[in-house]
Amino acid sequence: MAWQSSRFDSFPSEVVAMIFELGTFTELEKLQHSPNQTPFVFESCCKSNDYSYSPHFPILISHVSRKWRAIALNTPALWSTLFFDHASHLERGRVFLERCSPRGSSSPEFCSGYFLDIVIATVPFKRKTTQDDDSISKEELEEIFNLLVPVTVRWRSFCLRVRDNTCKKVARDALGHNCGRAPNLETLQLYHFEDYNNVDELIEATIRDPVICFANNVPKLKHLSLIGVNLPWAQSPYLEGLDTLELALHPEKIRPPYEVWDRMLRLSPDLRNLILHYSGPKEGWDEEGSPSSTLAWQGDDLWRSDLPSGKIILDKLEVLSLTDMDAPYLARILDRIQFPNVQRLVLELTSEEEDSDYSEFLQKCCSAGISNTESSSVRLFHNSNLSNSSMSTIPSVDNLKPPLFPFLPTLTSLTLSALDCKTTVLRSLLVCLPELIELEIDFQRVCVNDMYPESSLAWHIFADEPIAHMEDRDNGTVFDSLSRPSNQKGPLLLPKLQVFKILRLGGRQVEGIIRNRECVVNYTCESDIRAMPSPTSTMYSDNVPTRQRSMYIIRYTREMEEQDPVLRKLITSGCCYFPTNCVERRLGGWDTRTEPSDRLVEENPSAVLRRLEPELRDAYGRKVKAEYCTTAPIPINVETNGWTKVMVQAEMINAEESDPAEEDEYGLTDDESGSEWE
Repeated sequence: MAWQSSRFDSFPSEVVAMIFELGTFTELEKLQHSPNQTPFVFESCCKSNDYSYSPHFPILISHVSRKWRAIALNTPALWSTLFFDHASHLERGRVFLERCSPRGSSSPEFCSGYFLDIVIATVPFKRKTTQDDDSISKEELEEIFNLLVPVTVRWRSFCLRVRDNTCKKVARDALGHNCGRAPNLETLQLYHFEDYNNVDELIEATIRDPVICFANNVPKLKHLSLIGVNLPWAQSPYLEGLDTLELALHPEKIRPPYEVWDRMLRLSPDLRNLILHYSGPKEGWDEEGSPSSTLAWQGDDLWRSDLPSGKIILDKLEVLSLTDMDAPYLARILDRIQFPNVQRLVLELTSEEEDSDYSEFLQKCCSAGISNTESSSVRLFHNSNLSNSSMSTIPSVDNLKPPLFPFLPTLTSLTLSALDCKTTVLRSLLVCLPELIELEIDFQRVCVNDMYPESSLAWHIFADEPIAHMEDRDNGTVFDSLSRPSNQKGPLLLPKLQVFKILRLGGRQVEGIIRNRECVVNYTCESDIRAMPSPTSTMYSDNVPTRQRSMYIIRYTREMEEQDPVLRKLITSGCCYFPTNCVERRLGGWDTRTEPSDRLVEENPSAVLRRLEPELRDAYGRKVKAEYCTTAPIPINVETNGWTKVMVQAEMINAEESDPAEEDEYGLTDDESGSEWE
């Protein structure tokens, strides 16, 4: 060990410092782990801690030897991440800031090694109930800003979450009145949302005019996330040249005017990520704050003369995420934007009205509609095989409007966290995705069956089984005639799919999906099935040929495992078997009921806004979310004796995990927290 240490010590200090920086960068990547592949720390749809960061690496290497400590203390990048979510982190922040501050005549404005990545997370005032509570509230937040405001020229990223109006006022004063310019700031995330109990609390949170931040001098800003926070939209010249834009949880009154929205997107032609969660451009309001009879935009025929007539072109947009937005409003927004190259699409769209869903919106997304000058309701699809007689009823190309989602034929990743629509419409959407590589579906929130609220009919699409209890779909349109499931086996749906993440689906349904996608021949008679040899112990041999069409990742709750014997057997046995050349059939098709899962019912943030905007909304929005989930990769192995073996590996997440907000994120005891930074 001494010989190895001496060999490593022979490396130049510059090389050792580079190795240390790589290790620290890995820790920082864990902090920025957004599922939407953005550099933001906080998620708009999560109320608990959704971040994870630990500075153990730079501290550990600084305690190995005198030489390593000297190198570490003279490498500013190791100490440039300042993370505050406990009051005890304030002293650590002071030490880190001193270690990464420039010495001598170096100008920090032009030295990247001295740039700061800052994260601040407070808790609601009511959470700070005891004198020993270590969470951050008003007093600690003021001290943090007193420490950071003098060095805004060194800020590279800044993510702030406040959960009450008291902390919000502190942040407004610091960022609006005390902060100077931020010439190196690239990432800005401002989050303010709390559990509003009544309309008065929401009015109090939104009645104040927004403040100008950083003296409007943020020339390098590339990634902007505003969650429940608005800006002086018309007085923020830095809203351009963006790579990532997230707007979330904005009541109608504080949303950006459409002219600002239009300008912001047109001046960000390199935009790669667009995330909208109960937000977007303002529809139009009169002086009294009530909805105006004239919207900000109503289509080509009623377009405002003061706005550009052409569509907004976002050729470089790669990620589009849409959550909790009304279908007509969303359709009007997307109709004015052209984004042909989106690679990842995330949808979480649920309807609060019993007789309304997103079926019509999805038809507009995956089909070419008829312009306003045509009265016909016929639609033309991306992937349609129409007969000559059908083609004769289709209007000329000049009268067709392009689909809202022109990127579907080349889309590679789709996440359906929630989607209220008809099963036939969902199938037609999936047919338009021949290049899809990754698919994630929460089956308890997609195409939910009214007869069985805890079940979904969407799994039939992938198992290729007859769909029972289906809604009426025979309205004579081309869309529905092309979408109707056939009893004949057709081409495999999503032929290039490599990763299929299945959330909250019963074991029998999971087996049905795997069987249909992994079998070689999709049909046979019952006698052929009975004639197949039974699984034997030889199937556990490691030397089996492997055919990996797709990897299946199953997420399930503990209660689902306890109440679903098929799912439990699939998990505990580590594998399931079915004949390679056939699919096992059951009379009447597969059971459509899914065993009930453990649920945590809570009112989500956008539902709070809907509830507290009675002049616009009068419905309560409720979301169902699994309390915990488990992932299980399933590689597919094909046996030489004619059977397919599906291997399952499962890891159960402990449901009794303590509240992350009450834990020391850094694994330090009270005795260590003061001395470890020295």
